Amino acid sequence: MTLPIEYSDLLTLVLAIFAFVGIMRGWYREGITSIFTMVLAVLVWKPTVAHKIIEWINDMIKFVVVLFKAKGSLDPTQLAAQSVSPDLLLDPDSYKLYVVITVILIVISYFVGESSFKGKVTPLSRLLGGLLGLFNGFVLLSLIKQYMLNTLRAKGAMVTASNELTIRLTEVPTENFFAGYGILFVFIVLIGVIALLIAGDRLKLPLK
Repeated sequence: MTLPIEYSDLLTLVLAIFAFVGIMRGWYREGITSIFTMVLAVLVWKPTVAHKIIEWINDMIKFVVVLFKAKGSLDPTQLAAQSVSPDLLLDPDSYKLYVVITVILIVISYFVGESSFKGKVTPLSRLLGGLLGLFNGFVLLSLIKQYMLNTLRAKGAMVTASNELTIRLTEVPTENFFAGYGILFVFIVLIGVIALLIAGDRLKLPLK
């Protein structure tokens, strides 16, 4: 059984949800989330940076596991005799890892936004929040799409199947949004959000 879903339909749904959330939260809280999504966008724009970060985390995991197996001994001979199971290490080519990281960072951004702003949300703030919500939804869906495409290309396959149900996403654009002018657009929004944050705090503008 195959359940076809057009990418444009999924995009419309995601944009609507994020716009609604942005309207409810206001631009200040949603702007915090935008900053986190832009960090993720940079990692997709420069995947070598993401790989280096994951390799560094894997090195830390190896060190901790080897040190634990060696019972805290720093003797090079004992440390060299220990091994680390590959199952404990992070796969830099797995889209699932990046999706988990994305979800964690977005959840953190929501907590940061809620804890840093306790004021009343103005109509202007809701309008700007809705626009930033649209931006965040588009960037996040583009990120997840790119995660999956990168994984499939790394494995030399463009189709995945399940024994019971296959969800086939159709009309998916294969170009990397973050490889061209898209990343420039992301940086422009980032600068705009930071400028609004500074203006709202320094000039006491009624933006929040």
